[in-house]
Amino acid sequence: MRGSLELLVTFMVQMIILVDPVAGAPVLLAITPDNTRAERRAMALRGCLVACLVICFFILAGPWLLGYFGIQTEAVQICGGVLLFVIAMEMLYGRTTGTEISRREERLAETKKDVSITPLAVPLLAGPGAIATALLFAGKASGLYDYLVLLFGTFMVFAVTGLILWQAELLGKVLGRLGMAVVTRILGLILAFLAVQYAIDGARGVLG
Repeated sequence: MRGSLELLVTFMVQMIILVDPVAGAPVLLAITPDNTRAERRAMALRGCLVACLVICFFILAGPWLLGYFGIQTEAVQICGGVLLFVIAMEMLYGRTTGTEISRREERLAETKKDVSITPLAVPLLAGPGAIATALLFAGKASGLYDYLVLLFGTFMVFAVTGLILWQAELLGKVLGRLGMAVVTRILGLILAFLAVQYAIDGARGVLG
């Protein structure tokens, strides 16, 4: 029971850092300038639902995909660690992460009537970092109960994300750009520590 609780907490903390709804709120506002609050909220909820389904898919199908292509867990740990570290550096320096929504995609999204699937769900919420994390934790799952824990954690992460994006306007007023930047940098620092640890674990496994 204790191991499952630790798995749940660790997974949720890392996933919420990567999904980063605090940073996603101003992006949602920027790409929906001509939409009403009701339309924006509806797109936020649809985006969270789609992103949740994408992550659940990789949790359930990830181990099979890795086995099919002959990819070992250590390779996922090392590659995932490197990818997460790159994302963490971008967060620390306050730059738009290359694995998420680009400036060009943001401009294109402004002309779309519905941004819930792309770019909101993918790649803003369920980006490569979140998918890599899903694969890493799926590799740690030792049975059906652990998979249920990860699925529950995914649901909770996107439920929280949905609530934050639901109040995107209020969050923007309360925190402002400076507050959001501070939160993003703190989360980036934590993610950098986790990324290095993943790479160390993977290297240790390879070296035996």
